[in-house]
Amino acid sequence: MLAVAVGGALFGVATAVQASIPSANGVIHGCYGKPGTTYKGQLRVRNADVGEQCRFYENPLEWNATGVSGATGPTGPTGPTGPTGSAGPSDGWDGGGCCGDTVPTGGGFVHIPGVTGLTPGSYLLSGMASWLKLASGSADLQCFLDVSGMSGATTGGDGVASTVGGGSLEMKGSGIVSTSGTLGVECKELSGTVSVFVTTDVQAIRVGTLH
Repeated sequence: MLAVAVGGALFGVATAVQASIPSANGVIHGCYGKPGTTYKGQLRVRNADVGEQCRFYENPLEWNATGVSGATGPTGPTGPTGPTGSAGPSDGWDGGGCCGDTVPTGGGFVHIPGVTGLTPGSYLLSGMASWLKLASGSADLQCFLDVSGMSGATTGGDGVASTVGGGSLEMKGSGIVSTSGTLGVECKELSGTVSVFVTTDVQAIRVGTLH
């Protein structure tokens, strides 16, 4: 019974010793025999957690169970942000001369639709208002581009419709659409004796930056 008890105690010590290798920080502590001794080059692992030391004929040797990051060095600081890339391809909307309406006498504005679905961004705008020769009478017309959801400037023009011939007005503009928008034309008669049927054609091109 004494032999069994002693054996169990020794087994417990051995288990505790084995459990301490490597140390809690992952380091394996060892010793190797010094040159010129009987134990030259012999490697022995020791349990430093319980104070075990190298013997007088040994040199200490330590290594890490998981390795260290020194092979590649620590991660360096984050580099500066690179330059902004070039703008992607532009998008264009073309009314294709789709629309027209009658501009009456009396100076009331008429909205003639053009294109819808402009997405947020910066735009270059252009348009044309045209009319045929009148059968009778005359009218002085004013038209300009009308964009919903846009902050910016558009230019319009004045023209004369008469029995002499047809005519047209060129319109241009630019601005920034903050929400989904539409592009059309607003026309009115500054003065005149007859109503005029006006057709329009508008275009919108989204660009990266307006200068």
